[in-house]
Amino acid sequence: MRLKDFLARLVPVDLFKGLAVTGGYLLKRKETVQYPEKRLEPSDRFRGMFGYDSERCIDCALCAKACPIEIIYLADRVEINPETKKKKKVITRYDIDVKRCMFCGLCEEACPTEPPSIWLTSKTYEGAVYERNEGLYFDKQRLFTWQGVRAFPGVRSPAEGQDPKDPMGRKPTSEPTKGDAPGEKEP
Repeated sequence: MRLKDFLARLVPVDLFKGLAVTGGYLLKRKETVQYPEKRLEPSDRFRGMFGYDSERCIDCALCAKACPIEIIYLADRVEINPETKKKKKVITRYDIDVKRCMFCGLCEEACPTEPPSIWLTSKTYEGAVYERNEGLYFDKQRLFTWQGVRAFPGVRSPAEGQDPKDPMGRKPTSEPTKGDAPGEKEP
């Protein structure tokens, strides 16, 4: 047993294991992307720029409550319809301070609407601006139109009808009906 311990101290086996991994990459072809001419497409689970649809938002404020660093600011008022006397909440302010966001996705998970009214899976990652306070502070209009944001090629803004589950618009929009499925016969 002592001879084995002596040889283990004398010969750095762990060092050679690490060098073997590094040496394996030595002969492989390098992948250098000439950015910005060529861009790698982020994976489907990449959390990029926010998408927001005010038509779907039910003003529950769960996204603001779920945010651990409190960067979502929401203000609303109650309007009463004079004909029906029903009360309705109307969002007057929906702002996100993106420069402080850690892109955890808790706001998207907290949203009860389906599809969610706020989402992060937009594949857009170019949000560099010269003025942080104005350029990275988004109100509900800028979140909807992505004013000042350079979208990833092929990604539509929320104003153009971006689907939270499919920002590139590649998945089929309709489910096959009973007669359309292969191998099924119509009754």
